[in-house]
Order: sequence, then C-alpha cells, then structure tokens
Amino acid sequence: MKAHRKGLRSRSSGLRTAVHPQQNHSGSVLSSVRSDQNSTLDVAKGPQPPPGLINFAANPVLPMMGEPQAPLTPKGLQNPQIKVQPAGENPITIPPIGSARRPQIFFLFLVYSKINNEEVWERFFAPAVQGVDFRAFVHCKDEATCRQNIRAKYRFEIISSVATQYCFDLVSGMNALLTAALESGGEGTVYDKFVLVSDSTIPVKPFRHVHHRLTVEAGTNSDFCVFPRNEWAEVTETYLQNGKVQAPLTRVAVKHHQWIVLSREHAKLSVQRSPHLRNLMQTFQLNMGFKNTGCLDEFWHFATVFSSFNLTHSATTFYLQGFNGGPLVTGNYEIQGQCNTFVHWLPRASGLSNNITRTAKEIEGDPGTDIMPPTEKRPASIRRLSKASLTTLRNSWFLFARKVDDDCAFSGCESLAEAFDSVVFSSPPRPLAKSTATWRGHGTWLDNRGYPVSINSNEGSMKLTGAGDSMQAKGSYCGDWVDVIFVNGYRAMASLSADGLQLRWSNGVVWTKSIGAV
Repeated sequence: MKAHRKGLRSRSSGLRTAVHPQQNHSGSVLSSVRSDQNSTLDVAKGPQPPPGLINFAANPVLPMMGEPQAPLTPKGLQNPQIKVQPAGENPITIPPIGSARRPQIFFLFLVYSKINNEEVWERFFAPAVQGVDFRAFVHCKDEATCRQNIRAKYRFEIISSVATQYCFDLVSGMNALLTAALESGGEGTVYDKFVLVSDSTIPVKPFRHVHHRLTVEAGTNSDFCVFPRNEWAEVTETYLQNGKVQAPLTRVAVKHHQWIVLSREHAKLSVQRSPHLRNLMQTFQLNMGFKNTGCLDEFWHFATVFSSFNLTHSATTFYLQGFNGGPLVTGNYEIQGQCNTFVHWLPRASGLSNNITRTAKEIEGDPGTDIMPPTEKRPASIRRLSKASLTTLRNSWFLFARKVDDDCAFSGCESLAEAFDSVVFSSPPRPLAKSTATWRGHGTWLDNRGYPVSINSNEGSMKLTGAGDSMQAKGSYCGDWVDVIFVNGYRAMASLSADGLQLRWSNGVVWTKSIGAV
C-alpha cells in the first residue's frame, strides 16, 4: 500500500555510553524498507510470444519455425504439501448477530485514496448489523480523493486525516483510527476488537466466523503476527553504574506485521501513549546500513504495549499477558504470535514451515491464480484469484489476505465479488453459477509449429503444457474465451471456433485440434 506510513529510554539506574547495531554476517547492508509501489511494464521490452505463439507472417525477422529457444526454468516451491485444516462454523454458542450484548469489531482501514475491491467488503458486511456487530472507519492519505472513490460512505466512515509519512510515521494514522473508534463506541465491552486493515486487504471468512474468532476464541487478548527472530531489531549497549562499566546488554525490539488486532485495553493504551517512542527508529538505527531494518509501524505498537526486551543470553522465553499465540521465544526463527492476515514475503521474513508458507505454496501452484512474487521491498501481490485459491484461503487459518490488486480478476465467468459470495461467504459454499466445470476445448492441440500442447481445465482455471519450458502457461477461461500468461510473462487471449477445431489467438496465430485427441 502506498499510503501513510517517542523514544526508548535507557535504564534509570545507569547511563548508556555506547550503542552498537548488529551487522549482518556478510557485512553488507540489508534493506527491507517496504515499497508498495506497483511495478510498471515496459511494453517495448516486455515479454515476447513463446515459440508456439509467434506470428511469423507479422514478424518475418523472428526465428524460423521450430528453432530452439532457451528454456525458462520455473521458480521452485520450497516446502512439502501439508493439508490445512478446513475452517468451519465453531460449535460454541454465541449471541445472535445483531444482539446488543455482542461485542463489536472495529475495522480500521488505513488507505491512500480508496479501498480495493470495495464490493467484496460490502458482501462480507451484509449479514451483520452496523453499529452493533461492527463499525468501519477509514483514514485516507488523500482524503478529498478518498471521499470521491469510496462508494459506500454509509458503511465506511471516513475520519479527518492527520499527517502521516510512509515508513517513518504511519502510526499517527493508525492511532487516529483507534481514537475515532474508541470515542464512537462508548464504554463497549472487554471483548471488543480493533482490526487494522490495509487498502489491499480482503476478508477470506464469513463475518460470523471472523466475529467468533476475534471476540470469543481470542478472549481479551491482542493478536500480533511476529516476524522471525532474524528480522527483529537489536542494539548492544554498555552502561556505567556507580562509576563502573557494566557488562554489555542487548536490547531487542520485536518486529511484527503492521496489520494487528488490538483488544480494547491495548487500543486505549496505544492512544494514551501515542506521543511516546516516536524516535524508536533512531534508537534501534533502522535502515541505517546495519542488520536492523523496518518501519515504525512494524515495531511501535508492540513496544508500546509490551515494551522492548533486554537480553543477556541467546534464548529467552517471554510470557506476555494479553498476547495471543503462546510465549514469545527469542530463539525462534519462525513466525510467532497470532497471524490473522495472509501475506507472502520472502522466506527470511516468512519462516520456512508455517501457515503462511503452506498457504503460499498452494496458491502459487494454482493455475488459475496470478501472483506477483515477493521481493526484498514488497510482499507478493495477487492479480487473479480462482475457485481453488479462494477455497484454499477459506480453509486456511487466516481471516484476511493481502495484497490483492484493486482490479483483481477471477478465473471463470463470475466477478470477484460474486465468487466471494459463493465460495467464501456462503456456509456451506455454493457452486459457481456461471462457470463450467471444464472448457469446451479441453484436450490436445497443435501449435503453429505442429508441436502438441495439452490444455487442461477445471472450474474456470486453465493450464497449458507444450514442448519445452517456454510453452508452459496458466490462466482462465469463460465460455469459449481463454486468457493465459506464459512463464516468461507474455499474456495471450484466444477464442475457440464454433466447431471446436481451431483456437484463434489475439496475435493472429491459429492452433488446430489434434486429430483423435480428447
């Protein structure tokens, strides 16, 4: 999200004399300052058609038919397939939706100028009662444009914007949202929850399930999704006490995902302490050429609620009151805490084997899902979803998922909102009404070189497997139309002829159905 984005004091018994940020082992600078800018494609230098889709009449200087091409090796998946327990309705009895006795969830959207996929959120909120079960507040970087873009203003309450700065101070916007929610909800209940949401986030469970998880199962605790230990910030400090130099002390600031869920107690505490710890980035020397990297919003709320830690040895276990997900272990290099939002980072920031990595593997392997891989500066972004990937997300642990593009497509004939309504928000899920189980042209085809290409389809998703790595593609179909992306990034669309014997591509190339092929 391109959006908004005081200090830790030394111990009272001593005087800090030196601070030594920890360097990485290679001595190089690790920079992981997030950038949610969308990458752009240079059309002139963009992906070219693979060998079986080259229009030789239109491109006479291109290689001759069948000329060998350098294969493009697909990116491998690192983790074994592990089944994720499906999500179901929890049997615990809770007050019915709309009951005045129910705790509320306050959805707090931190956005630049709009909420991506707003209609999906509208359908998510539909069965709930606004003002009783939930309220939704929005803080915009560009408030004027935001008020034009957000359609359901009765649903999303836009608050007055405060000054924010990406990475250096998104905390002010987050705390402005907390303030608005606390002031609007009266005394509330101890089970109320305050959910920070980005503009590229979507819900992946029915409202009833989300409400139950956060207000019943989570009790009065807060949810922080903690990065692996190697992502935390630390400095070594030397102290003078009674005129004597004390043993060096390592201070650690826990790094967590920005999109947290706070209890009412912790929301109040964050607002009360809003002016404090604002020099945390300087104290831990973040993004200054050492190991410590990150943004203020990835440290501030945890440090405010639970403080930073002093370590005298390598492994310590902290039992934190009000912290969901078990004790926090300083020697744990996996994700810790409670992660409610799926987001796919590089392995060093995601761990190696957990709910995030397993869900990412399933989604990346789905032919109907188009996901841009993560980089050092930004997580993966999803450009197309399918019935299979929606089912994976619904059956996963996660309540929400990001980053999902605003114009995210769906593999099939339904709109994304219609697909969410059927696959995610209905209990049990409903079949897709417009998409067919398989594509009419399912089977083996001959490309313009005469090489066979196998086309497999299922529930709106499609996979092409041709001769050589360059002739692999995945995408979607609706009726007789197909839309696929080859491994080199080249996107192509085609239509099936009425007799089902020709596949006419948008660049003029025609494939023919293999005789006798099914």
